[in-house]
Amino acid sequence: MNLLHKVLAIACVFFFAPDHLFAQSPGRALRAAPPVEIFLPTKDNVRLAATYYQSTAGRDAVPIVMLHDYKEGRTIYNNLALALQSPTDPRIKSHAVLTVDLRGHGGSTMAVDQTGQSLEIDAAKLRPVDYEDMVRFDMEAVRRFLVERNDLQELNVNKLCLVGAGMGANVALIWSAVDWDAPPLAQRKQGQDVKALVLASPSWKQKGLPLVAALKHPDVQKMLSIMLVYGSQDAKAKQSAETVYKNLERYHPEPPIDRVREMKDLFDYPLPTKLQGSKLLVDRQFNMLPNLDNFIKARLVDQSFEWVQRK
Repeated sequence: MNLLHKVLAIACVFFFAPDHLFAQSPGRALRAAPPVEIFLPTKDNVRLAATYYQSTAGRDAVPIVMLHDYKEGRTIYNNLALALQSPTDPRIKSHAVLTVDLRGHGGSTMAVDQTGQSLEIDAAKLRPVDYEDMVRFDMEAVRRFLVERNDLQELNVNKLCLVGAGMGANVALIWSAVDWDAPPLAQRKQGQDVKALVLASPSWKQKGLPLVAALKHPDVQKMLSIMLVYGSQDAKAKQSAETVYKNLERYHPEPPIDRVREMKDLFDYPLPTKLQGSKLLVDRQFNMLPNLDNFIKARLVDQSFEWVQRK
């Protein structure tokens, strides 16, 4: 067995954990609070519908923001979000999850114009600037909420993980560059919070959300742990995902064979299907929950990103 095959074998053992690890176990000390439906106001007066799944881990909790694909909504992640908040195995940490309807989708279809009139946002009529505003305004509203919860010691925003599918994957990747560009402040930490990305079927040519600039950002290239998932039987999706991977792999060399679990930080999951996006994350046939749990544990839970008061 050559070195590459050994690395892949260890990676498979690491990420494709046996089902018994996720079986029901008795004696959980804490029960997670029920999900809470909320609205996040943006600076351009859009009300974003969101659902917050509070962790039982307090300020040690990894916050996970889940972003849907075009013409989907946050509800597609309901079961996955609950599984990440309330794992059945007590050895797996509870995470703080926020699912969000990006503008024009789900419950985020109303805005207020400068005259105070209500406007409806139709996903089918979104312009490139509207997609840009998902990054500029929607994600900033998400950040404000997470900072508030951080300061209430409900999570550690310095361990932020973004999970995105299709359009949402592009938003996640581009906003990561924005987050790492935030200027430092003398009195408090600002930005550099995104530490990990799970990108399901990112689109190289998504309208209003081009990936070129974000993939040239030095911190996105070097500082983030990234898990890339796509259906390999769709030529267009495969090409997009492989292009993203090729732009990142030179900055993530394979670690020594005995340090794969603790050091490997770029993962490529081509799945033998034509399905794409959120379906790859939520469809039981792909069994992605163990992979997500192990990725988050290795790259966030077990890493020393300290909790910091923000205000």
